[in-house]
Amino acid sequence: MLRLVPPGDCTEAREAVSARLDGELTELEAVRLEGHLRTCADCRDFAAEAGPTALLLREAPLEQPAVRIWAEPARPRRRLGVAGGIAAAAAVIVAAAAPSFLLGRTLGHQPATRTATGATSEPSRSPVDPALLALLRGQQNQGGRIIHV
Repeated sequence: MLRLVPPGDCTEAREAVSARLDGELTELEAVRLEGHLRTCADCRDFAAEAGPTALLLREAPLEQPAVRIWAEPARPRRRLGVAGGIAAAAAVIVAAAAPSFLLGRTLGHQPATRTATGATSEPSRSPVDPALLALLRGQQNQGGRIIHV
């Protein structure tokens, strides 16, 4: 009778026994397994019982289920077509560009305005760091100076 798998090297050895029965054991793993089987009686017993058990299972006829199993065929996916693909691509571009456009409009230059008397008023100063504004406008801040690219 097969016993519960003990921890450690025996676990690896029993996995190797199973791999050997399936023809999936490398040469190095086979040498390690043989070394372990020489020193471990429990794993030797496991290996001796695993072979005939695997052979018995492999030679047994396949069982037919008592109930018929039916799977619905997969439904074909609807295709968008060329026009639908173009519309989807345009929607993605708009969704990606809109935040950038709005941010640029919000943080961008504010033009000077004329008052009712004809005087020109300066735009209000933004509390945002000028270096950050320069980066957002596609400029670089080098050594404290803003250089247009």
